[in-house]
Amino acid sequence: MMENKILEVRDLEVKFPVKSKLFSPKEEKFKTVIDKVSFSIVEGETFGIVGETGSGKSTIAKTLVGINYPSGGEIYLLGRKINFNRKSDLIFLRKNVGIIFQDPVGSLNPKLRIFDIILEGLNFEEKYTKEEKKSKVLEIAKKVGLNESKLYSYPSELSGGEKQRVSLARAIISPKKILILDEPTSSLDVSIQAQILNLLQNLKKELNLTYIFITHDFNVIKYMCDRLGVLYYGRMLEISEVKDAYENPLHPYTKDLMNANITIEGTSGFESELEMGEPERNGCIYLNSCRFKMDVCRSDPPLIQLNARYVKCWLYEESRREEYAKVNRGT
Repeated sequence: MMENKILEVRDLEVKFPVKSKLFSPKEEKFKTVIDKVSFSIVEGETFGIVGETGSGKSTIAKTLVGINYPSGGEIYLLGRKINFNRKSDLIFLRKNVGIIFQDPVGSLNPKLRIFDIILEGLNFEEKYTKEEKKSKVLEIAKKVGLNESKLYSYPSELSGGEKQRVSLARAIISPKKILILDEPTSSLDVSIQAQILNLLQNLKKELNLTYIFITHDFNVIKYMCDRLGVLYYGRMLEISEVKDAYENPLHPYTKDLMNANITIEGTSGFESELEMGEPERNGCIYLNSCRFKMDVCRSDPPLIQLNARYVKCWLYEESRREEYAKVNRGT
């Protein structure tokens, strides 16, 4: 299965400049938002990225479509290494990877009719007649369950669910290999969420799509995803099959997330259940909140492979596994 990798991310780093009065006007301090994150995605799967608000999920999403540029690391799409300084590579990236954002209102031009908004998604390199354009918009509107009568409305005249269908139609009117779904249902009512999730499942099969599903809601991950990556302050701490992560979470942070039962509003419940410390940047980032911390945790742990799973934690270093297994059985 892992031979059909459609996307590989290797040691991805993303830094943003932070201006400060402590520096001269020409000097800038950089904040690392994504820190050496690695993962790969298999064609046809749904890979979930889960983490609390501020963990860097959306930064990864925007980097994978060329909105943000990486500061380090490598991204391979369909076996091609993406050079973010090369226009042809960015065109290739955006041609094959689409994105749906959390808030459809902010991504839809309020001055355009829905027909024209969806039309924006057509590949600009292709030449279409007026009739061909109309045919493609009508076809994709039907696929996403958007009534034809809505095509001549403005975004303000549509419901939240309808707006998200418009965003989806615009993203896939030109064929995509990968669709990134960045919290696509969190702003919707629960009943509408279910409709959109079911629609996404159907479109995935019909159009042979690969999804990256970004959320802080474990219930959505469980329903939608095959595998998941657990992100904490810009570092990927665990990658597992969803079933394995539920039955036997590896990283202490993943265990704490499960126990805290992250909700759809984005609150983790940590305040009432756990004493959370500040992230530690010089060692294991979860050091100050971990129940199992050891002296060695003051050094940054490697990403350890356990069969088809990965975990960034010293507890799973070979010399410590047996000792930890005994402790873990008693917790």
